[in-house]
Amino acid sequence: MTALAEYIIRKQVPVGEDPGLPKFRGNIGISQGWISIFANLVLFVLKLVFGFISNSIALIADAFHTLSDMASSGVVVFGFKMASKPADKEHPFGHGRAETIAGLTISILVGFTGIEFIKTSINRFMNPTQIEINWVVILVVLITIIIKEGLAQLSYNLGERINSSTLIADAIHHRSDMWSSMLVLSAFGGVWLGYPKADGIMGLGVAVMMIQSAYTIARSAIDDLLGKPVDANTMKIIRDFALQVPEVYNVHDIVVHSYGAHRFISLHIEIAEGKSPESMHDISDTVEKLISQELEADVITHVDPVTIEGEEISIVKGIVELNQKAFNLKDAIQDLRIVKNNQIESILFQVPVPVEFNQKDEFKEKCSLELIQKYPNSEIMIEFKSQMSMR
Repeated sequence: MTALAEYIIRKQVPVGEDPGLPKFRGNIGISQGWISIFANLVLFVLKLVFGFISNSIALIADAFHTLSDMASSGVVVFGFKMASKPADKEHPFGHGRAETIAGLTISILVGFTGIEFIKTSINRFMNPTQIEINWVVILVVLITIIIKEGLAQLSYNLGERINSSTLIADAIHHRSDMWSSMLVLSAFGGVWLGYPKADGIMGLGVAVMMIQSAYTIARSAIDDLLGKPVDANTMKIIRDFALQVPEVYNVHDIVVHSYGAHRFISLHIEIAEGKSPESMHDISDTVEKLISQELEADVITHVDPVTIEGEEISIVKGIVELNQKAFNLKDAIQDLRIVKNNQIESILFQVPVPVEFNQKDEFKEKCSLELIQKYPNSEIMIEFKSQMSMR
């Protein structure tokens, strides 16, 4: 299915362009959805017909699992269509999270279907009936396994290429259907060996697998809706682009909010104090334009004037870094400013800490004491900045 994924991308995306860009990814997701709908419809009919012919609850359960796959693929199509709509008055950030909602909807469909078949399978286990097994039925299941694995690979490949959790969720659903078909084969084997209750047991296995898939998909979708840290590679890319701009000394407090494919990025850039407001604005504007063009995102920068020259800088940084090491803090301090006339009057800086860091008072007391010992008449002002690079 890798070849099919490449074909879909070639049809939708000009050579050299990123398929994950908002203007392309919608059509790619919709194409995958329609392919899945057609394939699932064919498989549903085959499995349902031969499930009734063979009187197999496991095969009938598998057929309705495939039907839920078809419904979930319809949700994928709808989700990508909605996500492709431009921003409007009621939705100023666009409709990108419709993709995530589509993934959550898929998990609900899968979960409810699984619960229903738990009930049916328990009843079949308690009251087993004779199953007619023939090579036609086995062939239908084998075809299902091959097609469902192919659809799973197609969804995974496209999902990875356009960075879509919704397509990956659909792939998980397809793969669970493939494994459920494997369990149906096992049920046939059990009946052939003289154990008719195997049909109910394997039907129960199909249902449990559906619920497990629903949980995996729902957890990913809920994480995206609630907000979770962006990946380290994206953080590095944003930081590297900002540091390409001359006179940007440091970058921190990068926050990324994702609405489907569209991202809103904010960051703080450190610039040497003493520059004119116009100069700082120009540097900030250059950073925003560069990141916006490269990542197709809306970007906002905040300028932090900092002290970057003088012997005191190295001394202060050295004291703070030793304290950071003692408290297992790894990120460099931010917004360092040293105010002085004839002598140092104030030392101000921020310490980036993990959200769960609970030793702020101890760090502040220890670090302040060591700085005051070096600069007795100075006022030490330490702030803590929780790192929240949200999606």
